[in-house]
Amino acid sequence: MPIITRLVQGKKNPNRVNLYLDDEFAFALSIDEVAKHGLKKGLDLSDDQIARLKDTDETDYVYAKLLNFLSYRPRTVKEVRDRLNKYEVRDETKQNTLIDKLISKGYLDDLAFARWFIESRNTHRPRSGRFLSAELKSKGISEEIIKSLAREVVDESVTIRHLLDKKLRTPHKLEINEKQKIIGYLARQGFAWDKIREVVKTWESE
Repeated sequence: MPIITRLVQGKKNPNRVNLYLDDEFAFALSIDEVAKHGLKKGLDLSDDQIARLKDTDETDYVYAKLLNFLSYRPRTVKEVRDRLNKYEVRDETKQNTLIDKLISKGYLDDLAFARWFIESRNTHRPRSGRFLSAELKSKGISEEIIKSLAREVVDESVTIRHLLDKKLRTPHKLEINEKQKIIGYLARQGFAWDKIREVVKTWESE
């Protein structure tokens, strides 16, 4: 059986240990995994042990990539699962293990994502509740979570008014072409025609 001949701490990542079998580099593991498995110089490893340790190394590598993926902005479970498929980790059990670990560490939370997403949209890209719900669904957020956060969506009349102020500045009587253009824009954001006309009429009269 192959023998561990060297255990060398990583230069770029001191928390990783390069493991050599019969004087040849085999794979790397975290310091925690080395301690967990009692790995040391002179220890014999079976082919089965080597395969399992290599699998652990690959899992740790993917986990580190996921942490980097999550560092840019909040993500959903679906987004992480899609990313795992991109990393060619398609085994559902392995995916679930990694996802469960991220959830347990507080790095992945669909409810927290939905709250962040709604707040971000309300602040930077206001749109209708219908559009928001559709966007959240496309990102894998459950119907239950979407319904529980319905009251966190800004009232559509307020949102339309905000967009009118943003696009047209101060209230005034709109020319036909101007009115058609702004109504079309608001409709593309998912607002109902009757709600748009109601708010636009009020806005013009102020």
